[in-house]
Amino acid sequence: MPSPTEIKRAALAFAQEWTGTGNEKSDTQKFWLELMRDVLGMADTTAGVHFETRTSKHGWIDVVIPDAKTIIEQKSLEVDLDRPELRQGQMVTPFEQAKNYADSLPNSKRPDYIIVCNFDEFRLHSLNDEHPEHPYASLRLAELPDQWHLLSFLIDPEAKRREREKEVSVEAGALIGKLHEMLRGQYLDPDSSGNQHSLNVLCVRLVFCLFAEDAGLFRKDAFHNYVESLSADFLRDGLKRLFRVLDTPLDQRDPYDPEALKRFPYVNGGLFAVEEEIPPFSEEIRTHLLKEVSRKTDWSQISPTVFGGVFESTLNPETRHAGGMHYTSPENIHRLIDPLFLDELTAELDGYLTDATLGDRARRNRLEAFHEKLGSLNFLDPACGSGNFLTETYISLRRLENKVLTELTEDGQTAMGFEDIEGGSPIKVSVRQFHGIEINDFAVNVALTALWIAELQANAETSTLISRNIEDLPLTDSANVVRANALAMDWNEVLPAGDCDFVVGNPPFLGARNQTKEQKAELKAVFPPGTRNVGNIDYVAGWYIKATDYIEDHPIRCAFVSTNSICQGEQVANIWWPIHQAGVRIDFAHDTFRWANEAEDQAHVFCVIVGFSKDETRQGRKRAGTPKRLFHHPTVDAEGIEQHPTQLNAYLVDAPYAFVWSRRRPLCAVPRIGIGNKPIDGGNYLFTPEEKADFLAEEPAAEPLFHRWYGSQEFIKGIERWVLWLGDLSPVELELLPKSLERARAVREYRAASKSAPTRKIAETPTRFHVENIPDGTSILIPKVSSERRRYIPLGFVTPDAFCSDLVFLIPDAGLYEFGVLHSHIHNTWMRRVGGRLKSDYRYSGGVVYNDFIWPEVDDKHKAQIEACAQAVLDARKEYEGATIAQLYDPDNDFLYPALMQAHKNLDAAVEQAYGVDFGGDEQKILEHLFQLYNEATAEDA
Repeated sequence: MPSPTEIKRAALAFAQEWTGTGNEKSDTQKFWLELMRDVLGMADTTAGVHFETRTSKHGWIDVVIPDAKTIIEQKSLEVDLDRPELRQGQMVTPFEQAKNYADSLPNSKRPDYIIVCNFDEFRLHSLNDEHPEHPYASLRLAELPDQWHLLSFLIDPEAKRREREKEVSVEAGALIGKLHEMLRGQYLDPDSSGNQHSLNVLCVRLVFCLFAEDAGLFRKDAFHNYVESLSADFLRDGLKRLFRVLDTPLDQRDPYDPEALKRFPYVNGGLFAVEEEIPPFSEEIRTHLLKEVSRKTDWSQISPTVFGGVFESTLNPETRHAGGMHYTSPENIHRLIDPLFLDELTAELDGYLTDATLGDRARRNRLEAFHEKLGSLNFLDPACGSGNFLTETYISLRRLENKVLTELTEDGQTAMGFEDIEGGSPIKVSVRQFHGIEINDFAVNVALTALWIAELQANAETSTLISRNIEDLPLTDSANVVRANALAMDWNEVLPAGDCDFVVGNPPFLGARNQTKEQKAELKAVFPPGTRNVGNIDYVAGWYIKATDYIEDHPIRCAFVSTNSICQGEQVANIWWPIHQAGVRIDFAHDTFRWANEAEDQAHVFCVIVGFSKDETRQGRKRAGTPKRLFHHPTVDAEGIEQHPTQLNAYLVDAPYAFVWSRRRPLCAVPRIGIGNKPIDGGNYLFTPEEKADFLAEEPAAEPLFHRWYGSQEFIKGIERWVLWLGDLSPVELELLPKSLERARAVREYRAASKSAPTRKIAETPTRFHVENIPDGTSILIPKVSSERRRYIPLGFVTPDAFCSDLVFLIPDAGLYEFGVLHSHIHNTWMRRVGGRLKSDYRYSGGVVYNDFIWPEVDDKHKAQIEACAQAVLDARKEYEGATIAQLYDPDNDFLYPALMQAHKNLDAAVEQAYGVDFGGDEQKILEHLFQLYNEATAEDA
């Protein structure tokens, strides 16, 4: 959207151009297109602004802006907007004329706003205005530069439409969720799988009927009036009879059906084909259905993408326990489908529409070929859930198709050829092009219904654009969504790979610790034999392997939403090595961002999106020279900044393909790294300062046994904790310390009561830690987890008298040189890319980050420079006495510690010099160099 200054400047030019001119017949389109496009900044006026839309009874609406729910009655300059004129046999003002148009439209197309205009004055009427004493707002053309905000409701109508659809969908989900719970209690055995299935199908059917009624597919109020005509006692049988009628062609129906049933059309599509058990209705349930569910929501306005997710998560017995209403937002879906195919299709269409070198016939031929292409694409979602990816993809293709139909219709030829098309419809995009695999039976039903609703909504929009009715019922097409375990079946059974164009989806995210035995077995079965550490791989990775097998040599392009752990840490090599060996390469990606996918209790899942295809067949679906795309999210909540890397490796960086395997020893000649101590003591050996003082007051002889205790939080936040170490005491010495002996007994009891066999075993040695790492000399301390906000993971030195927990790494016998290199931005850049994450925080790894890091080859001069700079960092910290490490390295307040920041800059420069490459602080250059060094160092292992 343009800035206010840009809008004001454009509005001034617009007002100057149109002052004193304007004819309804010849200037309406030009006037409104220029206003919407050049002044208000509407990006797509072809689909966003419709002209000469026919109503059923009252003539033609001059201008419709459907996403803004606005119709416009345009008059010539000299027309008095208060003067009645004879229209359709009655004297009406321009507003009354437009109001008649609005009243004749079905609920799904009824506007919220009416604008009447005579090229000099705009009158803005809100049909939902609660203050009728002010019937409209008025705006003169000359006032437009200063008062354009009065038309701001027309700006970005797509966003407004999506927000409205989301609100309606969530409200509808809440209403149907309550109805579901009320009906559930009416079954004799509500927990049986059969009754759960029947109830879910019933709710799906009710939703379809509610939508069909509000969308004008059923006669006005036909479903509501039918339910209202039945008492609660007869509603069960009445619904069974209605569902049979909806599944029966008109010529096969009982001629003695009551008139209330004869009003309903034949639906088909299998939605009502199987008779399911319906429980008895109470009067309370009947009232809720009539007064709340039916009347409080305009079901024609729901978003099938949003509502499908809300509906499925609210009613699905397997997900209802999670609470809240879950859905994947269309905005997040577009993060995947736009770079996968939609951007390319949109650009192709725009090219045909804007290419000034194309003649009318050539442009028409290109548009017709493009139209055929849209109708030929096939999509597979092998973890489709409630179908939101398939539904949003279908909606997006239909919008592209509508742009094509609008252009073809304007030359007056397309409509002439409708009768030559089977069924008389120009629509080529069909739900038959959409295929899904879903393990949950209820979700399959929701997905199919969501796609039908999407189709019916799209048909309504198409009929408006081309001024021709589209036959909606009976349903003739159906998506192919099957109930199956996608990891245990051949996807070719759903859609042969040779017919598939795109694979999309959001597979399950289950981490290794949350997988069942069956799920672990499924992963092991799909990964190639010999794959390392399959037991530590995220469940979602199975879909990447299955997609790789499915692609074979076909030009299929795939993209999945995934947990970010598959592109960082030790999983990367395990997952991506076999994929890389099969010839698959990454085409585009979103690096880590927060996936917000719930309406009420936002889920904070940190995700990536990865698009991939077979390298040698990619040209079959991509124009030559199409660059790779990386959407970099500077923070997890930031929008992605598009970049065009020359290459994109499995760590989602522009760097050579490399697979950083976890190893036990460092690649370079540097000290070994290990974790700190792991007491497994039930907290009996750990003390706050106050607890330590109380303990020593009773047993002062134990004072030499206390050592300062450091974990990540204790080191970073300056938290003082102490540990009682009894491991060096003899039995005789320990018996002289009854309070300490009491703690040892408590540890023995704690371990003995554990469900873990290894823990029960070490109950025999309660004075020792489970893992012990107590170096004799000074060690470097590295916190295992640190905030992603920090530029550096803060390091420190610990002396032998201090003990460290297993929440930090220790590097014994390391000095200032090692401290300096590890604290440099070069090592931290490596860590950020190959290390793991805990949520969004950095998670340091000894096996991957430290052991695989390639250190610089330094002479004595460079080593001395790094040591001096490292000492300067430590000295700078001391200047700010009382400040914790967390405060010193808080990026929001680093200006408070200029000496420390300057010391780090000097250290970074010294380490860069040691590598002999002028990185200039550029992380991209650093990563490219480090990955290259890693590949060279591990060439013999490949």
